[in-house]
Amino acid sequence: MSAYELARVIEKWDREELTTEQAVGQLLLLVESLNRRVGGIERRLERLRHQEKREEKKE
Repeated sequence: MSAYELARVIEKWDREELTTEQAVGQLLLLVESLNRRVGGIERRLERLRHQEKREEKKE
């Protein structure tokens, strides 16, 4: 199931083109997507921090 962009969800909600359940479902899909993206960024940041620490110890 694909999610609309947030602006599109709001637009469709304003136009009453989405039911409450559909809007909530779309918002949950967006939150899930953001959660995955933030998790990936956090993992990459942690790897970079560990890499920097290893490089500092070599000096």
